[in-house]
Amino acid sequence: MEKYLIHSNELHLIDKQKIHQAVEKVVESLELAAGSTNNFDLYQVVEKYFTDLDTRSKINRLVGVAEEEEELAGYFGLKQEDFE
Repeated sequence: MEKYLIHSNELHLIDKQKIHQAVEKVVESLELAAGSTNNFDLYQVVEKYFTDLDTRSKINRLVGVAEEEEELAGYFGLKQEDFE
């Protein structure tokens, strides 16, 4: 049986419990004491990144990941406002 892979336009379909299980593995692999504390919640960050398009866009801008419209704007010498 072929395994179905989730594509970038379907990230919101990932079960939140699976996201949390994956974060648990990251926390263990990095030997972190916890995945969430007072001002740090890796579980929420990853969950929001996968399930909330607005949050994903904000995080992408923060870390310098160009989104499709931004890439097109740069390629054609346009500004982001030209797409709005």
